[in-house]
Amino acid sequence: MTHDELHRLLFAPEIIVVELAEATLVALERALHVEHPLVDATPPTEHPPVRRRARAVLRSARRLRDALHNYRDAVDLVLRENSDDDLPF
Repeated sequence: MTHDELHRLLFAPEIIVVELAEATLVALERALHVEHPLVDATPPTEHPPVRRRARAVLRSARRLRDALHNYRDAVDLVLRENSDDDLPF
């Protein structure tokens, strides 16, 4: 763990959970694409119900990953703005 990573976790311990959630969402997205390879295809007819639900889950997962990424960026901005306060001189 680098000094910056430790500093980030000391001031924003929730980042561990944010990063775990992001990794979990990536795994979920990959699993859904393996299970439903045509989930992103435009079908000539309507998708079966389970594939429609998979598409909805994927859309929600993408939105949640974006929100988590934006939260992490906001935390990093606060940490950068306050990093000068930690200087010993």
